Amino acid sequence: MGRFMQAMAGGLMLAAALAAPAAGRAVPALSPAARLGKALFYDPGLSASGRQSCASCHDPSNHFAPANDKAVQRGGARLDRPGIRAVPTLTYKDEAPEFSTQLENPDGSNSGPGGGHDWDGRMPSIAAQSVAPLITSFEMANPDKGAAVARIMRRGEYVRAFRAIFGDDVLSSVDRAFRAMGTALAAYQHEDPAFHPYSSKYDYYTRGLAALTPQEARGMALFNDADRANCASCHTAGEGPGKDGSTSVAQFTDFFFKDIGVPANRSVTYPAAGSYDMGLCGPARTDLTNRHYCGLFMAPTLRNVATRKVFFHNGSLRSLRDVVEFYVTRDITPERWYHRDAAPLPYDGLPPDLRTQVDREDMPFAGQGPNARPILNEQEVTDLVAFLETLTDGYDPAASKAK
Repeated sequence: MGRFMQAMAGGLMLAAALAAPAAGRAVPALSPAARLGKALFYDPGLSASGRQSCASCHDPSNHFAPANDKAVQRGGARLDRPGIRAVPTLTYKDEAPEFSTQLENPDGSNSGPGGGHDWDGRMPSIAAQSVAPLITSFEMANPDKGAAVARIMRRGEYVRAFRAIFGDDVLSSVDRAFRAMGTALAAYQHEDPAFHPYSSKYDYYTRGLAALTPQEARGMALFNDADRANCASCHTAGEGPGKDGSTSVAQFTDFFFKDIGVPANRSVTYPAAGSYDMGLCGPARTDLTNRHYCGLFMAPTLRNVATRKVFFHNGSLRSLRDVVEFYVTRDITPERWYHRDAAPLPYDGLPPDLRTQVDREDMPFAGQGPNARPILNEQEVTDLVAFLETLTDGYDPAASKAK
């Protein structure tokens, strides 16, 4: 397709996204700001390459997470710059509290670093997170805010929409226009139920509209068992901290940060970070100096986890079963997970002086060591994976009954 035809197609898509939904259509009744945000979300013309949009990495067909199996995605002006972390899903972000080093947990457990957006919580809101890729060198790669805003200014449909929604002078200030872009993108993510559908089999089960199989029920029991798998201690299905000091429910994360000794992925490099990803201490985040925070990453939501192709912040594992087995055998068979030259402690994703901070006290890590017996056997691992598969959105109870 030539440039003229690409421009025509892009203009038609933009006009359609900005248009108000027709009466009677089964589509979400998005506000004008959310419709503008949707147009921005799918527009590759906002990137330096002209070929990358928010949806390029946050694929709506895969629950707004990458559909490919790459540990990190590529961006930049020529789409040849690798990222430094696995791209997370954008679903179920609307309940996240703001970052705090002393975030309180409604379940009464210890307070600690928690909240925010991204693996290191550095973004305070969906709006801030949404525009950051526009000016990140290995993502959409505009050199600065002004360059991103200039792409808006070149499109008459955008200019008219921004002025109608945010005021006639919104584009007179680069900072104000850039913030308005974030506001629109956040409105889309807050308002469109595709970002938080609560339509998994588990959700139907909690509403009394579906039954778990015996295997799924066994897996759920293991998930919640504090003396066994203990998944729910971080990936809570109950009450957790929420936005604006409220509580959240059924997010399958408590939004807190943990150091579980994720294995290194040596295909991912961290410029100016000593070859390690330090989580709360960098390379992306630079405002925290407490060494005890280094190596901590946010516990991600487990909703739609079975549709992921790579796992953890560095994409080091590639199957959900491997993830479960990592948790229950990490210190029993470390040679399976870590490079042999990582001594004296095996946790090769961190510099040696930080490896003593890896969690070895909480289940399922407590009691692990050479010759220990895994807390779950192979059948129980299979059961737990089966339960995790019930967290995938798009379940159709009618179709299930017809089988």
